[in-house]
Amino acid sequence: MKRSHIISLSVLGILLVGSLSVNVIQNSTNNHVKTQLKQQENQNKDINQKLSTKSRENKVLKSEVDGFKKFENNKDKSQSELNFNNITNKFLTTMFTFEPNTYNNRKDNLKGLISDDLYNKYFPKNTNYGDANNVSSKLDKATIYTQAKQGNELKGLAVVTFESKSGDNEWKKETDLYQIKFDTTNNQITDVQNLGSSFKASDVE
Repeated sequence: MKRSHIISLSVLGILLVGSLSVNVIQNSTNNHVKTQLKQQENQNKDINQKLSTKSRENKVLKSEVDGFKKFENNKDKSQSELNFNNITNKFLTTMFTFEPNTYNNRKDNLKGLISDDLYNKYFPKNTNYGDANNVSSKLDKATIYTQAKQGNELKGLAVVTFESKSGDNEWKKETDLYQIKFDTTNNQITDVQNLGSSFKASDVE
């Protein structure tokens, strides 16, 4: 065999061995990377499970705290005050939450919440109630304060923050102060007076 053939075979052998070594190293590296990725994936699953559990625990805790706050706010109130707060909240939600196609529903929803005299002031008999003129409204917050109770009448204040808009215009926010009279015998609102809106909610709260 010629010397040049021997050299060629030797070179080919070296290249083959080198190629096999590179493949072995590359496979080993790939396997190591895959193992690391799998470990990282398992760690991420572990973290996500812990975060999910923590989130559920926080929601439960928040619910318990909110319940405790509600209890603390109500524990010293009489049944008349609780009824006043409950019915006033329903009244304000009905009055300040509507869309053009639900505006007329307020007439039915207010029955029983307010006295007959007040109902007839809002909705006079033999009068066309009309529509909302394409106005929408939503109640943001109503904070209610008890002022005084004399006989069967309880007086209170309501700080009402709401937003309204006409058609496709932008929402406009406003805060109004109302004085509300409540009949504790019939559990109905008997009078509502708007005391104005030239103040900030923080002035009263």
